[in-house]
Amino acid sequence: MGPVVVGALARGAYWRFVTPDWEPISDADHYLRLARSLASGTGFSMAFPQLEMHATAFRPPLYPLLLAIVEWVGGADVLWPARLLSLVLGLAVIALTVKLGERLAGPTSGFVAGGMVAVYPPLVANDTITLSEPLALLLILGILLKLHDRRWVACGVLTGLLLLTRPNAYLVVVVVVAALWRLIGHRRALLSACVCAAVVSPWIIRNQIQVDTIRPTTSDGFTLAAMYAPPAREHKTFVNPVYDTWYDGTEFELLQFDEARWSSALTDLALDTISDDPSYVVTVARRNTIAFFELDTSANETAERFDGRNIDFRTATLPLFYVVTILGLMAIALNIRRRAVWPTLAIAAQFTVLSLLIVAPPRLRAPFDLTMCIGVGLLAEGIRQRYAIVDVPPRRPAPSRSRP
Repeated sequence: MGPVVVGALARGAYWRFVTPDWEPISDADHYLRLARSLASGTGFSMAFPQLEMHATAFRPPLYPLLLAIVEWVGGADVLWPARLLSLVLGLAVIALTVKLGERLAGPTSGFVAGGMVAVYPPLVANDTITLSEPLALLLILGILLKLHDRRWVACGVLTGLLLLTRPNAYLVVVVVVAALWRLIGHRRALLSACVCAAVVSPWIIRNQIQVDTIRPTTSDGFTLAAMYAPPAREHKTFVNPVYDTWYDGTEFELLQFDEARWSSALTDLALDTISDDPSYVVTVARRNTIAFFELDTSANETAERFDGRNIDFRTATLPLFYVVTILGLMAIALNIRRRAVWPTLAIAAQFTVLSLLIVAPPRLRAPFDLTMCIGVGLLAEGIRQRYAIVDVPPRRPAPSRSRP
């Protein structure tokens, strides 16, 4: 309970004193617009990337569905209910972190890991704005806890919900199936994958009918082109394919009115550029590594502003990121062979690798940051065990010997 209370105070203070006047733009605005469309009965619709409202699959559906509930209750003209939802999800993440830490190593590990998540600035910053990261972390923690319990049905359901929150989590399915295979056998592991597919299938069917694609989202081409298409290579940074003038008057501008074909065309453009110069993947990965690990403190400022973060607060608290990351990596090195830990590391690794290869704004680092906090908890438990004082029970008095 203690870490949750501290987390509530930290997030409330951040909301009140650091970002009291936050207004959603970019991704946060997309989620809100989708939620308001659902709440008003218009359906899963949005104008972006076109010019008029249309059925879309540009964003995954689960977080907008949750937002739609609070938007319907609170009204579309107020922002605080949507922000409050993120805060509540963030507190649930703290509670499950405590529970997972206890399962991995004991009470000290859970308490310290939960306490770190409660006050860790990169995670606090995600929990008072309308982005899907808190929900994704909550589902990841749920999956890991159910893996420990060997609950294959729950694992399948939660993994499917994660795919409806973060479509790039497809490798999590592999991790879950592999872990269940080792724990309870191949039959139930494969059945868990079938449960996951059943959870995702209604969204896929809807996309096929309304958007003419079986893909979970139509944003993959956008993201790949933003990092690998010719304009991105020319400017050596993220270039928005919707607004950049390079796309004006081309087939891509007209294809925006057909999301599925537009995404496929942008994907082909990015892959063709990569095939012409495969070494550019290394260039992007190197640039993203610098941003991901904050090796250049100016590399993330634009992304931070788009994601609603206060730059002064971020700059002042950045040293804590380095400390937690170093301690977390030390814990990974010390615990990498533990069977109970490897699913956590594998899931964090898949998100990290995808970020390094595509886009790496700090908010997408959330699974890595969460894992580092869990690592600090493991390190604390190891220190406690190493230096714990063991009470020696008092010696019983020797029995008296009577002379014969």
